[in-house]
Amino acid sequence: MLTFGVKLAYWIGQLAEGLKNSAFSILLLFYFNQVLGVSGTLCGLALFIATLIDAVTDPMMGTISDNWKSKLGRRHPFMYASALPLAISFYCLFNPMVTGEFHLFLWLLTFTVLTRISMTLYHVPHLALGAELTSDFDERTTIVAYRMVFGISGWLIVAGLGFGYFFAATDEYANGQLNPAAYPTFTLILSIGMFLSIMVTSYGTRSLIPHLPGPVPGSDSKILQVFEDLQQALRNQSFRALVLAFIMVSVPVGIAAALGLYVNTFYWELAPSQLPLVLLSQFIATLIGYVLSPLIGKRWDKKVVLIAGVSLWAMATAAPYLLRFAGLFPDVPTMGSLALLIFFAFIAGTGIAQLIVAISSMMADVADEHRLVTGKRNEGVFFGAFAFTNKAAGGLGSGIGGVLLDVISWPRGDHIKTAQDIPGDTLFQLAVIGGPMVALSFIPFYYAIRAYNLDRKRHAEILEALK
Repeated sequence: MLTFGVKLAYWIGQLAEGLKNSAFSILLLFYFNQVLGVSGTLCGLALFIATLIDAVTDPMMGTISDNWKSKLGRRHPFMYASALPLAISFYCLFNPMVTGEFHLFLWLLTFTVLTRISMTLYHVPHLALGAELTSDFDERTTIVAYRMVFGISGWLIVAGLGFGYFFAATDEYANGQLNPAAYPTFTLILSIGMFLSIMVTSYGTRSLIPHLPGPVPGSDSKILQVFEDLQQALRNQSFRALVLAFIMVSVPVGIAAALGLYVNTFYWELAPSQLPLVLLSQFIATLIGYVLSPLIGKRWDKKVVLIAGVSLWAMATAAPYLLRFAGLFPDVPTMGSLALLIFFAFIAGTGIAQLIVAISSMMADVADEHRLVTGKRNEGVFFGAFAFTNKAAGGLGSGIGGVLLDVISWPRGDHIKTAQDIPGDTLFQLAVIGGPMVALSFIPFYYAIRAYNLDRKRHAEILEALK
């Protein structure tokens, strides 16, 4: 029986990823492109390369941790080892010591890669550890849900503390997120938060180490083993469907997140004091959704919940843009437009919560099915794949978003202060990308998820067979 203290320590560990992912999704592209002046294409290229490296390191880390033998078990050595490199690389990323577009591109590429590798070193073992805490179908949903509560807390910190204080309006910068001097201290605080989060979860779950499953006898931690493990995992139909479906979700979500600060600043013309209200509305709704998801999971099948969550997010994302295109949206900026944006952000957050909890819990169920068929405990491989697709939202999505900014000739430089400095046609093109195009990009998801066939009844049969 897991104690509340151990559960809490495990959940706190998600804060590190929440802080990093929120900064990457909300700030990274905007900072290097709009604030520092690096072209959207170069930014997109750097972020895309970093994502490709993630594609290798995530499943590799999964295989290594699955087969690692030490006094600290399979997962904890990597969790401890990641804390300091992650904090340092993240802080350096947002505090470049070079100038010039090409040198800034190299800085972005180098420290994005180092930050992602450091997070992989921690997050893949942390996710795999969660799958090992319990085999109960519903309890897994609860553990995932409350882990994600702390994950969304990271987003709340970035939105609330960032835009509520560090990016507040100044005489020179009406939109404080354009102020380069606002980033150093803020990212230092985030770096310290990541470090502490990892150390708390690593130390707080140490009592589990003697009781956690070890590597299968005769297993090998060689690097090439990852390809054998992935090949074997891909034979599982539900695994293939789940990974493909989540990729189809992650990319459009990543595009929307990368362009979110551009849209909110220049298209919706939100003031620095208003922007946190919209962001916090979505994150609070996500938080509430995480808390309620165990109850929802007991009533409906996980696949149904996943489809509903994706649909809700897509509709809420597209709706305000379509209403404004049709002339049915209040004038911008007004209190009426702010209220509607808060409402739709809340609906979107509700959908995000259900899709993330459902897909995380489904991945753990797939790992059980894999163990029944192969006799191997490869949770690390499965969650390595999950971590990659999750990071694709901030990597590949941001990369595509950067390229699209150049496609629509988005202006950048010190002279860009408000919406009035942006051509009207360019603003409209940004809105089309950020709303309807993103929503339509979800269509392949519905085809991909149809192949997933692991429901409650089938999982119960698997657990019975594993006894």
